[in-house]
Amino acid sequence: MSQKGGKHDWGEDFIKKLDSFLYEKPNRNVMETIDSFFEQVKMPKQIPADVVETDDEWIVRVDLPGIKKEQIKLKLLGNQISITVDHEEEIDQHDQTYQYYHKERRQQRKQRTITLPYAVDKETAKASFQDGVLEIRGPKNQAEDDALSID
Repeated sequence: MSQKGGKHDWGEDFIKKLDSFLYEKPNRNVMETIDSFFEQVKMPKQIPADVVETDDEWIVRVDLPGIKKEQIKLKLLGNQISITVDHEEEIDQHDQTYQYYHKERRQQRKQRTITLPYAVDKETAKASFQDGVLEIRGPKNQAEDDALSID
């Protein structure tokens, strides 16, 4: 079945050329680009958050690895906390051996609104960010009743 110049030899030659295209330098960058694309896809679509409460207060914890404090914005409205993260990243690569220069920019914006069963008071709520963990806490104040009584 292995004939010189036949279909079998052509298939093996094609596979060898494809392997060399994908895995040998300087084209190895193609595989790295594909890998980075799939790593971006794995990121959660929504900011993950834990909401817990003690006897006296509520606590919201958000893991934000690789994010700086300046990239986080918090807004309070009634019993809701809105968390917005703007993440920008710039990567420069230069390889003189193969004479290529690669510059890549990524920009991501994620937002999450968390509704609590308690009123969030701007004066008493506190936020801190340490080691990639955002923590927002405040006292348990019952949400104001917006119902109107009928006379």
